Amino acid sequence: MHRDMDRLHELQEIDTAIGELQGELRRLDDGSALRERLAGAREELERRRSVHQDNHAVQSKKEAELEKADEKRKALMGKAYGGTISNPKELETLEKEIASLGRTKDRLETELLALFDTVDRENRSVQEQDALVASLERELAETVATFERERERLNSEIASLQKERAEVSGSVQPSSLQTYERLRGRAGNLAVAVIDGRVCTACRVNLPIVQIARLTQGTEFEKCESCMRLLWIESEPDTDADDSASPVE
Repeated sequence: MHRDMDRLHELQEIDTAIGELQGELRRLDDGSALRERLAGAREELERRRSVHQDNHAVQSKKEAELEKADEKRKALMGKAYGGTISNPKELETLEKEIASLGRTKDRLETELLALFDTVDRENRSVQEQDALVASLERELAETVATFERERERLNSEIASLQKERAEVSGSVQPSSLQTYERLRGRAGNLAVAVIDGRVCTACRVNLPIVQIARLTQGTEFEKCESCMRLLWIESEPDTDADDSASPVE
């Protein structure tokens, strides 16, 4: 078999390996999706915190109002029933104010009961969201670390294969290499198809027996008539083969 064909087969194996590694590299998770989730989770956390803080502020304000109303009511009751008021009209005025403060106190207590539940529920919601953010942050850190580690490994393997490719390419006749590169460019990185029995492994078409014979005995390149890829079949080294044969155009 033509010596260059063996080198091109070797080159194809290298290019296939490089392509697979580059595919792995493209598929690596760099954490982009997690970053989006984390950004959304952080926004939601801030929203929940803001709502919780607003309602907590309302609660604190109502608690202060309740304390003030209760203190004023107690002071008026002490004044009204402490034996110092003898004027019936003045007493009546105080009692009306005491009653009004009592209604205010009842209203504030009712509102506060509802607020206590709301603020407590919102506090738990904030804690849950905070835990989610922390979990996503840890997951993102692990994902990025894995990405960096795998990217370094894959790039190192690709660089090693590219060095090997340069060495193999240098041992191929320029015309043969040009044919190979042209076919690889239009055939999805696969310019050389291995023959399995009589089958072209690239397109799964049965090859003529006469073509198989030419491959095992001849010195010329052979192409699959179906997919137009160069054909390679494993054979014993042929030291008498003519290394100067030209590739099929």
